[in-house]
Amino acid sequence: MQTTKIILADDHALVRQCIGAILGKTPGIEVVAEAATGMEAIRLACELQPDLILMDLVMPEGGGIEASRCIVSAFPNVKVLILSCHGDARSVREAFGVGAKGYLMKNCDAQELLHAINVVSEDRVYLSPALSESLGIELPTALLKKSPLSRREEEVLTLIASGKTSREVAVLLEISPKTVETHRMHIMKKLNLNSVASLTKYAIRQGLLPLD
Repeated sequence: MQTTKIILADDHALVRQCIGAILGKTPGIEVVAEAATGMEAIRLACELQPDLILMDLVMPEGGGIEASRCIVSAFPNVKVLILSCHGDARSVREAFGVGAKGYLMKNCDAQELLHAINVVSEDRVYLSPALSESLGIELPTALLKKSPLSRREEEVLTLIASGKTSREVAVLLEISPKTVETHRMHIMKKLNLNSVASLTKYAIRQGLLPLD
């Protein structure tokens, strides 16, 4: 049996220990290293070139998205499986966009974790069924598409959808109210939307705005 070598990347030691205990009892899997930061994950990937990295999204020094981008770019054969507490469309889209092969939530059970590892190790794409249901998709294909909005436009949209006026947005982003209005016009045109209410619904669907 071929052994799948894995790096655990999470800034919480207890999470790494718990996952390590599960994987340590699983035949065919070997945890070769642990990383607590994005930069450490990149360094260990360069040194060890594992088969798979189980990657958290929110970590110090780069985070999971930037670390995944660097690792997949340098070592295409290293599979990245995201394990996160963030289940919004934006996070999932960004993860697959930088080359992650799978995404599941931290509230999954051990059986799903091992299944996801097997799927990704076989160079197939995995998306948690819970996420698939909540996002309304069966496969992450739709999430691979880049957002039509620029990063600045997403920032403006988020603030507008949260109830900020153009002047308030301008102050927060340190731009002029006229520039905010220009961004608003471009956003509505790109999304084919014509009201703040419709912009708010879009922002919620994309994970730019909390449901509550």
